[in-house]
Amino acid sequence: MLRFLSLLLLLAAPLFAQAPDAAQSFDKANRLYAGQDYEGARQAYEKIVKSGTRDAAVFLNLGHAEYRLDRPALAAINYRRALALDPANGAARSSLEHVQRELGQPTAGVGFADLAGQYISFDLLALLGSLLFWAGLLLVVFAVFSKQRRSGLLVLGIFVAIIGATAVAVSWAGDSRIALAQISVVTDDVAARSAPAENGQKLSDLKQGAAVRVLASRDAWSLVRLPVGIDGWVPSANLEPVFLPPAP
Repeated sequence: MLRFLSLLLLLAAPLFAQAPDAAQSFDKANRLYAGQDYEGARQAYEKIVKSGTRDAAVFLNLGHAEYRLDRPALAAINYRRALALDPANGAARSSLEHVQRELGQPTAGVGFADLAGQYISFDLLALLGSLLFWAGLLLVVFAVFSKQRRSGLLVLGIFVAIIGATAVAVSWAGDSRIALAQISVVTDDVAARSAPAENGQKLSDLKQGAAVRVLASRDAWSLVRLPVGIDGWVPSANLEPVFLPPAP
């Protein structure tokens, strides 16, 4: 596994293309990792993350550092972040699957939105979908209001508009900024309770690495949707959001 992670680290390095200062910080973090100073590397990667980066390579390597520090749940979170930013990142996908198996968590299946994201960015997909949708509407309007009703053109316009609307829907369904906005990962084994208090009835045990949807929060507690299909309260300190909001 050591050689595997080291290879992934080297492959990820060329993908990092940002400002010179950020690139230098990334190189420094990589050198710390290569020297087996995993805590130093983790801190260096975290510093880059706090600067507001959205580079998948940073999160991928941060995940490797967390894994080396025997924090598989935090490693899984950062692999998820890397994969959300770059659905085509095979290193992030295989690393996440490895850690999930190690944690005893089911690996997520690959849906249509995931497949689409491996070949085209969701932003570009949304743009192309919007263009197709409006182009289709223009064809429909032209076909309806032209002096000679053109049924073929009307059908084509409807077809193009439907394709455009479908592309936009797929981009919204798969975009991490939307799909992962309420998803958090359990960082330590914790019990979900019926009320936001330690004396609440125990509903279920949540193992570290489990991904849950956060529905609401109250004080130091979060209401989450449990795998068994019911809702329960867990301490917010035991959850780490997958989605990182933009830095202020």
